[in-house]
Amino acid sequence: MKKLLFLTLFLAIVLTFVVKYKTQDYILLDGIGGEINSFIWGSDTRYSEKYTDYRFSQIKIGMTERQVIAIIGKPLSRSDFFKLSKRPEDKYIVRLSYSESPSSTHYRLRQIYLYKDKVSKIINYFYFD
Repeated sequence: MKKLLFLTLFLAIVLTFVVKYKTQDYILLDGIGGEINSFIWGSDTRYSEKYTDYRFSQIKIGMTERQVIAIIGKPLSRSDFFKLSKRPEDKYIVRLSYSESPSSTHYRLRQIYLYKDKVSKIINYFYFD
Protein backbone atom coordinates (compact mmCIF):
# COMPACT_ATOMS: atom_id res chain seq x y z
CA MET A 1 0.00 0.00 0.00
CA LYS A 2 2.83 2.42 0.86
CA LYS A 3 4.57 1.63 -2.43
CA LEU A 4 1.39 2.36 -4.37
CA LEU A 5 0.90 5.65 -2.54
CA PHE A 6 4.52 6.65 -3.15
CA LEU A 7 4.31 5.71 -6.84
CA THR A 8 1.07 7.65 -7.26
CA LEU A 9 2.56 10.71 -5.59
CA PHE A 10 5.72 10.49 -7.70
CA LEU A 11 3.73 10.19 -10.94
CA ALA A 12 1.55 13.14 -9.93
CA ILE A 13 4.65 15.29 -9.37
CA VAL A 14 6.18 14.24 -12.70
CA LEU A 15 2.94 14.89 -14.59
CA THR A 16 2.63 18.29 -12.92
CA PHE A 17 6.08 19.23 -14.22
CA VAL A 18 5.31 17.93 -17.70
CA VAL A 19 2.01 19.81 -17.95
CA LYS A 20 3.35 23.01 -16.39
CA TYR A 21 6.56 23.15 -18.40
CA LYS A 22 5.71 21.32 -21.61
CA THR A 23 6.12 24.51 -23.64
CA GLN A 24 9.32 25.53 -21.86
CA ASP A 25 12.50 25.02 -23.89
CA TYR A 26 14.68 24.40 -20.84
CA ILE A 27 12.77 21.26 -19.89
CA LEU A 28 13.76 19.91 -23.29
CA LEU A 29 17.39 20.77 -22.53
CA ASP A 30 17.60 19.59 -18.90
CA GLY A 31 14.88 16.93 -18.87
CA ILE A 32 12.54 16.06 -16.04
CA GLY A 33 15.49 15.16 -13.79
CA GLY A 34 16.93 18.65 -14.22
CA GLU A 35 13.59 20.21 -13.36
CA ILE A 36 13.19 18.08 -10.26
CA ASN A 37 16.74 18.91 -9.12
CA SER A 38 16.18 22.60 -9.79
CA PHE A 39 12.94 22.50 -7.81
CA ILE A 40 14.53 20.67 -4.86
CA TRP A 41 18.01 22.23 -4.75
CA GLY A 42 17.48 25.55 -6.50
CA SER A 43 19.40 26.93 -9.44
CA ASP A 44 22.01 29.68 -9.53
CA THR A 45 22.47 30.22 -13.24
CA ARG A 46 23.79 33.30 -14.99
CA TYR A 47 23.50 33.31 -18.79
CA SER A 48 25.20 35.32 -21.51
CA GLU A 49 23.43 38.51 -22.54
CA LYS A 50 21.46 37.24 -25.58
CA TYR A 51 21.00 33.67 -24.34
CA THR A 52 17.59 31.99 -24.44
CA ASP A 53 16.87 28.28 -24.20
CA TYR A 54 15.10 28.48 -27.54
CA ARG A 55 18.15 29.99 -29.26
CA PHE A 56 20.45 27.42 -27.62
CA SER A 57 18.23 24.62 -28.90
CA GLN A 58 18.70 25.95 -32.46
CA ILE A 59 22.45 25.21 -32.42
CA LYS A 60 23.36 22.13 -34.47
CA ILE A 61 26.48 20.02 -34.96
CA GLY A 62 28.53 21.33 -37.89
CA MET A 63 27.66 25.02 -37.52
CA THR A 64 30.54 27.49 -37.53
CA GLU A 65 31.40 29.72 -34.58
CA ARG A 66 30.14 32.69 -36.57
CA GLN A 67 26.75 30.99 -37.09
CA VAL A 68 26.51 30.13 -33.38
CA ILE A 69 27.23 33.72 -32.34
CA ALA A 70 24.72 35.04 -34.89
CA ILE A 71 22.02 32.89 -33.28
CA ILE A 72 22.82 33.08 -29.58
CA GLY A 73 25.27 35.96 -29.18
CA LYS A 74 28.66 36.12 -27.54
CA PRO A 75 29.40 33.55 -24.82
CA LEU A 76 30.28 34.40 -21.24
CA SER A 77 33.69 32.89 -21.90
CA ARG A 78 35.67 31.37 -24.74
CA SER A 79 38.36 28.84 -23.81
CA ASP A 80 41.18 27.69 -26.05
CA PHE A 81 42.13 24.19 -24.88
CA PHE A 82 45.55 24.19 -26.53
CA LYS A 83 46.71 26.85 -24.09
CA LEU A 84 45.69 24.55 -21.23
CA SER A 85 46.82 21.12 -22.42
CA LYS A 86 49.62 21.69 -24.95
CA ARG A 87 48.60 18.46 -26.72
CA PRO A 88 48.91 19.02 -30.49
CA GLU A 89 45.48 17.49 -31.21
CA ASP A 90 43.82 19.98 -28.82
CA LYS A 91 44.94 23.08 -30.68
CA TYR A 92 41.72 23.13 -32.67
CA ILE A 93 39.33 22.75 -29.72
CA VAL A 94 37.44 25.76 -28.38
CA ARG A 95 34.76 25.84 -25.66
CA LEU A 96 32.03 28.48 -25.66
CA SER A 97 30.34 28.78 -22.25
CA TYR A 98 26.88 30.34 -22.23
CA SER A 99 26.13 29.82 -18.53
CA GLU A 100 27.85 29.81 -15.18
CA SER A 101 27.09 29.74 -11.48
CA PRO A 102 28.14 32.99 -9.77
CA SER A 103 28.25 31.21 -6.41
CA SER A 104 29.78 27.94 -7.69
CA THR A 105 26.76 25.77 -6.96
CA HIS A 106 23.97 24.00 -8.87
CA TYR A 107 23.15 25.52 -12.25
CA ARG A 108 21.99 24.89 -15.80
CA LEU A 109 25.17 24.12 -17.74
CA ARG A 110 25.25 25.34 -21.37
CA GLN A 111 28.45 24.80 -23.40
CA ILE A 112 29.35 24.40 -27.05
CA TYR A 113 32.57 22.76 -28.20
CA LEU A 114 34.12 23.61 -31.55
CA TYR A 115 36.67 21.56 -33.46
CA LYS A 116 38.33 23.38 -36.36
CA ASP A 117 35.66 26.13 -36.12
CA LYS A 118 32.71 23.70 -36.37
CA VAL A 119 30.33 22.71 -33.57
CA SER A 120 31.36 19.22 -32.50
CA LYS A 121 29.56 18.88 -29.16
CA ILE A 122 26.64 20.61 -27.44
CA ILE A 123 26.40 20.21 -23.67
CA ASN A 124 23.27 21.04 -21.70
CA TYR A 125 22.17 19.62 -18.37
CA PHE A 126 21.50 20.56 -14.77
CA TYR A 127 24.91 20.59 -13.06
CA PHE A 128 24.68 19.43 -9.47
CA ASP A 129 27.53 20.53 -7.21
